[in-house]
Amino acid sequence: MTDKSSASGRKRPDFAIAKSERAPRRETLALLLVGIIALSGCAFSLTACTGLKIRRPANSYLIQGNEFFKRGEYDKAEKEYREALLSDAKNPTAMNNLGVILNEQGRYDEAITVLKEATALDPKNSIAHYVLSEALAKKSRFDEAFQEARTATAMDSSEPRAFCALAEAALGKGDLNTAIEAYKSACQIDSTNDVTHHKLALVLGLAGRPEDQIKEEEEALEIEPENLDARIGLVQALNAAGKKAEALSEFTSLEKEHPDNQEVAALKKLLNK
Repeated sequence: MTDKSSASGRKRPDFAIAKSERAPRRETLALLLVGIIALSGCAFSLTACTGLKIRRPANSYLIQGNEFFKRGEYDKAEKEYREALLSDAKNPTAMNNLGVILNEQGRYDEAITVLKEATALDPKNSIAHYVLSEALAKKSRFDEAFQEARTATAMDSSEPRAFCALAEAALGKGDLNTAIEAYKSACQIDSTNDVTHHKLALVLGLAGRPEDQIKEEEEALEIEPENLDARIGLVQALNAAGKKAEALSEFTSLEKEHPDNQEVAALKKLLNK
């Protein structure tokens, strides 16, 4: 971090003259006075004297960046986090937050680079590990993503997003059983997340367990009745379970409400097989 001290914090030299010395000439006193004034001016305005910008502490940029992040103003948040790193290049929080922002913006290659640095600066930061896992999975680097997610869940077994990251990485590796168990863990930690229930349902469907998929899709819809993905998934699961009449009933409601939706339209072909 840049040193916050300025010229104003320096102790002024003692200009007292010993009594045994001859009094200085008037010109010398004038020069000394000008020099003192100039130094004083620099003390109060280092920027004006040197042209250098005095940087604020990294934490002040972090606070502002976090406010922008909460409001969804990611471009502004990114700028503040980068400013924080200019003040303190090894600030682990600034590095982590910048990586999170880059991941949210879909800039996965940049996010991976920054988050690897964040985990190096603070190896015990579970957030950096599971967000890094998410970014790696987006680039189809599933083995690396799996390891990062495993690290995150070992560090913090109460974070549902870490288990979701593990599930996504496992799914990318074709490990359906681990994906199912990871999503189940996420649902146990936060049972009110309809999206996680739906994702678990989809993996259960892939594993050939339509009855279990139906249960999870219904759980998702109980939490959020307007979850369109869960409604589509429920029709698919009912059809796979041989419950054609129920599947058709659900589809009819969907088609009336979403006549122009391509995914809903595709269900008709599925039901007509």
